[in-house]
Amino acid sequence: MREDKEAAEPEAASSKEEVNRDRLFTVEELAQHDGSDESKPIYMALIGQVFDVTKGKQHYGKGGGYAFFSGRDGSRSFVSGDFTEEGLTDNVTGLDNSNVIGLEDWLTFYHKDYTYAGKLIGTFYDSSGRGTPKLAEYQQMLKVAQGAHLAEEEMRRLFPPCNSHWAQGKGGAVWCSKESGGIKRDWVGVPRRFYKAGSTDFRCVCVRNTGAPSIGEDDHRKIGDLGNPNMRSYDFCHPESVTCAIKDD
Repeated sequence: MREDKEAAEPEAASSKEEVNRDRLFTVEELAQHDGSDESKPIYMALIGQVFDVTKGKQHYGKGGGYAFFSGRDGSRSFVSGDFTEEGLTDNVTGLDNSNVIGLEDWLTFYHKDYTYAGKLIGTFYDSSGRGTPKLAEYQQMLKVAQGAHLAEEEMRRLFPPCNSHWAQGKGGAVWCSKESGGIKRDWVGVPRRFYKAGSTDFRCVCVRNTGAPSIGEDDHRKIGDLGNPNMRSYDFCHPESVTCAIKDD
């Protein structure tokens, strides 16, 4: 379940005047706009924000592929993929960072491609249209998720992903270039297995093998990130090689 979406800042009502101007829907009122009555506009909600999706009635109207979103707030299902009655819930507690970012991307999409219609009284907004503690909880989740995303992007910049290919029964290879991982840079680097602290999982990254380390104090050895304790060489690969063969187990 996808629609193309582009990044844009969603509009947010922050002042008392803006809050009072928003139309407020009860759960029962929103349910009347589920597309079953063609004389009424089709509404759906996401994180308590209601959108008029009538122009997409081929998707959101009766029999449409996304009709289960109409007339309700099914926020969690946008990232869980659970479109059962139990899954179509606005309870977003416990979602991981990537899912929270995904929800915000969908919210941005609906603000850009559809018409904002008001707020849904319930989990995220009270009967005056003011944010509830659950909205504050979501906003804190989003702040944490965005911070983690920025940190991950910085790690990708410092340690770009390797190029790779693999063929069943033949094995494959990983290698580095000045654009591997889609990260353009003025150095090539060498492949290393990058382990996160406390994890046995790794990903192939390209690391500098000259100059000062990217993280931590300069130990003046001029070996770049080869001394990083989270980096391990590939078996049967020369430590200075830009390409490492991967055997088929």
